[in-house]
Amino acid sequence: MTSARSSRVLLYAAIFAASLLVAPTFAQDAPPAIPDSSSKAALIQYQQELEKWGAGVAQNADEFLEKTGALYYESTKRLLESPELDEKERTQYSEQMAGILGSLALEESLKSGALDGKRFSELLKRAAESHAEYAKEQSESAIARVVAYVGQSFNVRLKFALSRQGEAREAALVSLIGDAITFALAVPEYGETAYQIVMAIRAEDQELGEEALDALCDAYEESGDPKLVKPIQKTSGLRRYARLPGGELYFEALFPDEKGEYVKKFDPEEHKGKVYLVEVWATWCGPCRKEIPRLKEVYERYHDAGFEIFGYSIDQDLDALKKFVAAEQIPWPVASQKRSVEAGFKGLYEYYSINGVPEMILVGRDGKVLQVDCRGVKLAGALKELFPDVKPLDWDPATDFSARAVEGDAK
Repeated sequence: MTSARSSRVLLYAAIFAASLLVAPTFAQDAPPAIPDSSSKAALIQYQQELEKWGAGVAQNADEFLEKTGALYYESTKRLLESPELDEKERTQYSEQMAGILGSLALEESLKSGALDGKRFSELLKRAAESHAEYAKEQSESAIARVVAYVGQSFNVRLKFALSRQGEAREAALVSLIGDAITFALAVPEYGETAYQIVMAIRAEDQELGEEALDALCDAYEESGDPKLVKPIQKTSGLRRYARLPGGELYFEALFPDEKGEYVKKFDPEEHKGKVYLVEVWATWCGPCRKEIPRLKEVYERYHDAGFEIFGYSIDQDLDALKKFVAAEQIPWPVASQKRSVEAGFKGLYEYYSINGVPEMILVGRDGKVLQVDCRGVKLAGALKELFPDVKPLDWDPATDFSARAVEGDAK
């Protein structure tokens, strides 16, 4: 069950966290008053003051929302009415308004038990207006605004639906799935986000989520919209990734031979009866480099018992890759996605729409995937069960650093 606390739009958590970076002065009991002036500069200055005040009186993001939400709403509304805003600023404050309305609407709906409150109605109205604007002019700013408002309305509906029970819950989720797919077909830029809604539903209701995942992929593929090519590829890959546990891993890759030439093809027949880990990584990825000593420890502990590691590098600079592998004395073979794709194989990173590196996929003795994102204590625990006769690793969950880097963040 999703709680009201975990349902907060990230906007407020981000604002609250950022505000703590500035040491607040002694907070007054009452919040600062919204200025009478409609000046853009005055309203922006006011929101900065409100942020500092909220940080001084709120203990967490929930309380920050409670004390400042209505004031952020009113000042943002005035900003959007200001003729001083340029197109970029209008989009910025529209996205801010969408986040504010999403938070307030969810709070309102969870308290009343119905999706018919004032804030949700306004969110739907702004979503409809932005959709009409998008239909006339599909500019980047128009796209950003419609995705923000409609996306927040879907977010509220999702969180509200997950707070329901029984048939009411399922009916609300089914309706949401249909609307999200319909919207993604009309606004292809929403394509990948619609997938996130489906996956959130799948996490709560696997059977319904699987049906929704199939419906989403089928709808994208049948649309024929060239703008949906990327979402189709991304979503199809994410579906493959989501269904990896219990299935077989597509793994065609070229490894270097004794001369360093990438000509050795991975042969699963050679590894029948063994447990192996496929690590998708890159030399430029800080978290990947941080994993190397830990993987060496795993390899040394379990290799003689029938455990293998296969690296799969997404590096484009192969000279740098070879030098790095040699310098780090990595004992397991490392394939190159670049060379594998050039040889006609599918790139593992793209085929499964992997969301970041390192990604570690654990394969069992029967050739079926046991776990994805199998890092840190998760990997240690799995190997403990798979190799009961080997002394287990004593990694401490409290000091685990297994948060995966999002693509691009580690570059």
